Amino acid sequence: MAPLFANSNTAPADRADEGSESRRKDRMSIPEKILNGINRLEPLPITVQRLVVALHDENVNFTEVAQAIEYDGAITANILRTANSAAFGGRVRIEHIRDAIVRLGTITLLDIMLIGHLRSMKFSAPAYRLSEDDLWLHGAAASLAVKAIIKETRNRQIPEASAIAALVHDIGKLVMVRYLSAKVPSIHAVCQEKNITFVEAERELFDCDHAEVGSAMAHKWSFPEPITQAIARHHEVNTVEPDPMLDAVVLANLAAKIVRDGTEASPASTPDLSGAEKRIGLTWEGFERVCMQTGAWLQDLKHNYGIRN
Repeated sequence: MAPLFANSNTAPADRADEGSESRRKDRMSIPEKILNGINRLEPLPITVQRLVVALHDENVNFTEVAQAIEYDGAITANILRTANSAAFGGRVRIEHIRDAIVRLGTITLLDIMLIGHLRSMKFSAPAYRLSEDDLWLHGAAASLAVKAIIKETRNRQIPEASAIAALVHDIGKLVMVRYLSAKVPSIHAVCQEKNITFVEAERELFDCDHAEVGSAMAHKWSFPEPITQAIARHHEVNTVEPDPMLDAVVLANLAAKIVRDGTEASPASTPDLSGAEKRIGLTWEGFERVCMQTGAWLQDLKHNYGIRN
């Protein structure tokens, strides 16, 4: 197998182990101001909450789900529009919400509804260099990248729910922007000034990072533990234990950045992911195809939402 990324100096593996342990104590280390912000978050829409519950129940009643959704015209229109897009396999046009639910299944349906919910939570974050649509578009790109990775590798060990974890992997930034000082210097500027990582800069400025905050948010929203852990650890690229969901989210995050930044993927310019690509069976050529497919699907999704840039 061709190497996916060039080697670079990385922290020792025990540092990742220490990081994993710290994630398990995430809600204990998050500042009280942030925890209060998480508790004041708007609840997920009722229909989304029902689908989150369905993640824990294989015997979900799709008739009841359809009945709950049918009464919300905006959600119904959004699901039908997205279900008929190329990104979600819309080869045969769907006209009725029940047909869309049967075709899509719980994971994809939740993915679509969360995309709509995140899009409604527009905000700008100068400290993160984020404009209004950047957060949800990056998450959507990462979610689509997971689908592209599964398609490319045909790896059945990657859970479908990895797409949900990828979609909301940066959701912690939403709370941090709302409840921390807006006058902090650019996180990127701190990274460059002190030659530290993005997450290290967050911790220096805020005493926590967006990954652990996002994990706490996912916990509040009752997401399954594998999803909350993938969110918490999506910057822990030095992990050595096999975790297909985490590996897929880490790679999807990188693919989304490449697609959204419009940069060219090359082995020399991308970080070492310490075997994530090998564990899920992705070559460098395969990763390039993943980026191309993600870009095409993202453009189609943006078109469906009337976004031209």
